[in-house]
Amino acid sequence: MIRPTEMLSAKTLADPRSRQARADLATFASDERMVQLCNLEAMDQIRRWRADFEPERVVPYATAEEKISGTAITADGAAFRSRKNWYGLKFKCQLARDGESVIGFEFLVGDPVAREKWDELSLPAVH
Repeated sequence: MIRPTEMLSAKTLADPRSRQARADLATFASDERMVQLCNLEAMDQIRRWRADFEPERVVPYATAEEKISGTAITADGAAFRSRKNWYGLKFKCQLARDGESVIGFEFLVGDPVAREKWDELSLPAVH
């Protein structure tokens, strides 16, 4: 697992261009808000880890449901989309006690997901 030492999602959300994302997050129930914060952290960390990836979406339940325990989320069956392809992803995300910010994150990028599996896994085709 890759264990970054700097969390990135708070900085992304603080950017003025993220105004709509901040507004959207405020409308979500607590568990959904935590999942979305972790998805954002995943995209930011993958982008920083490898510049050739350009993550634009994360599905935390592609091959297995994500698990929420308090303020910790484990997604062993996640996937992310980058440059018109889907890739397997595992991550563990720890949020602050209030569930409003990411304080710990680790991830592992897997293999590309075969195109013929996208529909079965509810991974949207690239538009």
